[in-house]
Amino acid sequence: MKKALLTLIFMVAAITVAHAQVWIGGSVNAQLNKNLKSFTIAPDVGYCFANVPLSVACALEYQGAFTNDEGYSHSLTVSPYLRYDICDIGERFSMFVGLCSDIEVLDFHFFDVGLSPGISFNLTEHWSAEFSYGFLGYQREVGDDNAIEHKFVLDFKTATAEFGIYYNF
Repeated sequence: MKKALLTLIFMVAAITVAHAQVWIGGSVNAQLNKNLKSFTIAPDVGYCFANVPLSVACALEYQGAFTNDEGYSHSLTVSPYLRYDICDIGERFSMFVGLCSDIEVLDFHFFDVGLSPGISFNLTEHWSAEFSYGFLGYQREVGDDNAIEHKFVLDFKTATAEFGIYYNF
């Protein structure tokens, strides 16, 4: 475990020293209504390739929810994604599409893979803000009765909107 951690730290330091486009950031979401109170915290780390408009990243998402019927529940999701920058709009904005996946790791009851569009705004040389909205893809979910449900989804509900702040090295 110590060797793996030291190797990971060395790799991140080597990439940063080489002036690579590494970023850290994430998003925070909250939902409040009469029957549901939930929050999500999702730190994110990624790498932008130098000569192509392509990035690879991974978020670790913790979600907690309290419902009047079921009480408190939580989940932990690993969300790797590949992002392609479609075009620049002026000097500060760019549009992108992400090939993303969500894998619930506590009880493995949920998996999805699909596309999610978004827009990025460069606040300064190192800081950026991103907004993504929507999902088109495949979902696999295991229900309470262990029945597996497969779906193809086109989802543009407000719950799919995400806002994140990122620091670029």
